[in-house]
Amino acid sequence: MRHYQNTSRTYGSETNPLMEQVYSILDSRIQFIDFQVQRYFKSCTTTISDESKVETTYCGPSGSNLLVNNLDEILNYTEELHNDLKLLQTLKAWLKEETVQEILDLLTNNKYLSFSEEKLEYLLKQKALIYYQMEVA
Repeated sequence: MRHYQNTSRTYGSETNPLMEQVYSILDSRIQFIDFQVQRYFKSCTTTISDESKVETTYCGPSGSNLLVNNLDEILNYTEELHNDLKLLQTLKAWLKEETVQEILDLLTNNKYLSFSEEKLEYLLKQKALIYYQMEVA
């Protein structure tokens, strides 16, 4: 995969193999979240449609409570996955030569999940600033 373009340094047509691997890991995790959302949503809506076919004549509280509970579960689950997705996209946006090691470490054992989006971005920004300050000095 050659989705990453290094803008600070160019080494001809060569790219950092570690960056390619980390990019691939991020990309596959993002695709897996998409798959999980689609599968979960399909399973929840299939259950709802099957039950509503059986109970077409009765629209009492039990049927509507089931629907509300399923929709509530779908929203909670997708919100959790959405937060994970935002963190992965933050990592992907900050994937640069100077942050690749830190991002790989954060991906190990899902350490990135213990950070808020703001703290994660701050951490990566600090790593990049340290790298640039060392390069200028």
